[in-house]
Amino acid sequence: MKTSIIILIFSILIFSSLSFALVSAAVSLPDEIPNIITQTAQKDKASVVLINSIITGTVLMPSYEMSFTGSTTDDSGSIVGTWQAEGETLTFTSSGEFDGDSNYGYFSGTYSTQGNTLSLHYMYPYTIFAQFTYSISGDSMVLSSAMYGTATYTRIGSTTSYASEVLTAAENMVLIREEGTSATVLTESVANGASGTGFIISPDGYLITNAHVVLADDDETTMLVDAFAYILSNALYEEFSKYYNIPQDEKEQIVSVMLQKFMDYFYENGELTNVNTDYYVFSGDATPGENLQLKSWPAVVKKEGNVHEKISGEWTWGRDIAVLKVEKTGLPTVVLGDSDKVQVGDDIFVIGYPGKADDVIFTPETKLEATVSTGVVSAKKTLRNGIETFQTDASIMGGNSGGPAYNKKGEVIGIATFGGTEGSGVNFLLPINLAKQFMKELNVDNEHSIIDTKYSEALSAFWSKDCYTTNTRMKEVLTLYPDHPFAQDYIDECDRAILTGEAGGPALDMGVVFIIAGVAVCLVVVFLIKKGIIPIKIKLGK
Repeated sequence: MKTSIIILIFSILIFSSLSFALVSAAVSLPDEIPNIITQTAQKDKASVVLINSIITGTVLMPSYEMSFTGSTTDDSGSIVGTWQAEGETLTFTSSGEFDGDSNYGYFSGTYSTQGNTLSLHYMYPYTIFAQFTYSISGDSMVLSSAMYGTATYTRIGSTTSYASEVLTAAENMVLIREEGTSATVLTESVANGASGTGFIISPDGYLITNAHVVLADDDETTMLVDAFAYILSNALYEEFSKYYNIPQDEKEQIVSVMLQKFMDYFYENGELTNVNTDYYVFSGDATPGENLQLKSWPAVVKKEGNVHEKISGEWTWGRDIAVLKVEKTGLPTVVLGDSDKVQVGDDIFVIGYPGKADDVIFTPETKLEATVSTGVVSAKKTLRNGIETFQTDASIMGGNSGGPAYNKKGEVIGIATFGGTEGSGVNFLLPINLAKQFMKELNVDNEHSIIDTKYSEALSAFWSKDCYTTNTRMKEVLTLYPDHPFAQDYIDECDRAILTGEAGGPALDMGVVFIIAGVAVCLVVVFLIKKGIIPIKIKLGK
């Protein structure tokens, strides 16, 4: 009984191991190994980053009163048009005239407004001067006076009929700076910026992007004033849409006229303060609603080139490259190649965060993640300043600017920089060797860390469905770099695959399996013989 138990135990151990190895070998047989594009995209996904350059400031503008020659538009709407009350119809024109009919007959004259005061100068049938306070809400107007009481009027007829008069009123509007104790200062926080892609080149936090991504040639004040004009334009448009049923073209024209009036007032009386530019680097994917600023690393610009240069009186694209630095260590990095070896016809691919800047600055509406576009080097073009660029049909949209372009070895050979109109298929890369000149000036080398090594080993195991090795290496990555944005994803996927039997450990060679099994059996037999459980009945020569 004792012997059979021992044999049974060893048999279970041997054949359980053998069975496990066989099953593991079966499920661990790799599917098709990913191509170089997929391999590089997965390997460098944490090294390709989103860069946001944000300019902020505060607009200060003295309070004002709106004065009109003949008509008015206040916060509630325009007085221009035809109004009706019980027993009376009243029409105001943009030329400063009014007329109407009432139970007492026809009347007419001129008018003016200032603030919420309406002044009527009756010319017919009698010369009379009267003043009212007025307010307009939608199609309703209330006139009130201590002498004449209060009356409520309703706008009648199609508002499209007075669109031209509203436009004339806007053209005649004057903003007058308030003085005295009633004067205040209006404040508005404004922001503007740019978004693009970059890539990490050293574990201690150096990265490369385009100079135009960090606003190298942009004037901070101009950008913030543009942002203020955008806010004003939207507010004016919303106001006119709320109170005026006029055609779209006329509405846009009126808004344009009034916007110019407000901006002229700002240029003459206002100022911009607290101007500041910040740079943020984000690594990973973001889900809708996430605040990217909270998850981003602050960065500083260490060196930047010119976006444009003037050569012999002609503008050309410049050394549109910038080097940034974040205060991090142990970061994953890309591998830089030699752009001098690039040939026309070479296959390339670009990784980046395509999209418009205002879609990705801190409040994404859809999932934010790096994407891949492919193409070929269709030509080499030399700029007027002597810089050679690579023309490609790989898609490069706004957010791709500053992103890495790879060769078929997975090495970065270019920087996605500029192109024609969207969908034209004519885009250009700056050579990576140009960026290396910037790196040399800063004494920065393209280095790699133990994290890169372990992450690459983990991915190789993952592609072979060796999930035990994948998990081991990815956990080592997280120990060294807890903020790695993707390592845990592979662990979670492997845990699931192991649980469902879709993946296992590394497969063993079948010859090795049988050798191990044979040795184990021999050891058991020797053990049993020594114990006298199995008698020796072997004769020499037999």
